[in-house]
Amino acid sequence: MIFFLKKLIYIISKYLGLIKIESILTKIALIEFYKKDKFSHKKDIVKKGYKVFSQQDEDGIIEEIFYRIGEKTKKFIEIGVESGIESNTTYLLYKGWSGLWIEGNIKFKKLIEKNFKKFLNKKLFVNYKKVNPKNINEIILSNFNKKEEIDLLSIDIGTHTYHTLKEIRCINPRVIVAEYNAKYGPSIEWVSEYDINSAWDGSDYYSASLKSFVKILGNKYKLVCCNITGANAFFIRNDLLNNKFINNFSPEFHFNHENYWLQLAFKKNYSIKI
Repeated sequence: MIFFLKKLIYIISKYLGLIKIESILTKIALIEFYKKDKFSHKKDIVKKGYKVFSQQDEDGIIEEIFYRIGEKTKKFIEIGVESGIESNTTYLLYKGWSGLWIEGNIKFKKLIEKNFKKFLNKKLFVNYKKVNPKNINEIILSNFNKKEEIDLLSIDIGTHTYHTLKEIRCINPRVIVAEYNAKYGPSIEWVSEYDINSAWDGSDYYSASLKSFVKILGNKYKLVCCNITGANAFFIRNDLLNNKFINNFSPEFHFNHENYWLQLAFKKNYSIKI
């Protein structure tokens, strides 16, 4: 038994050591990515990215955007938060913002109630409904009125992301964060077929290409950044643009490839304690 335990400890220790090495190498690779000419502009946002509660570097990018355009209402809406532990608005919640989470999977209800008890029904309201293009405006208006200014809208709901965002008419958020599909590059218009009963199956068939998002948001919003892992695109409402952003809003300029392996550079081991 003692021999077995020693063997087990050795294997676990070796495995944990490899994870640490992999994490260090990924961070080194990230530094090399940042040295590319694409990110050398003094107004670049990507290098401002870091993780507090977001899945990757979104927290830092969002903070930098609002540093440049200013905060107005400090209100957010996030669609697709799962447990909320890794979301694009949890950090904002801790910074005094308030808002709405919409999560269609009821299995996360207990975790949200456990981890965010301090904020619930005070700063944070949660609607456990599956959204679709037909009900999204009704769901939002059950918590906000049309005259309210929303600082940030974040949406990540797999195959439903593009189709649902396209139909949002009841609000005009100052900043929008949307998950795009980097598989299709910066110049192709591609959208996943919509099926109200479908759910993301874990494959690379989800959302839409960056070009497609730019097309549907282009009249009111400009693309100012894609995070380094090629997961999320950041759009700012046209009336808020100023000389603090790079004067190039094309998907070809801002597109980042599927660098999902760089997630490890932002990985943290933590649990929420309130």
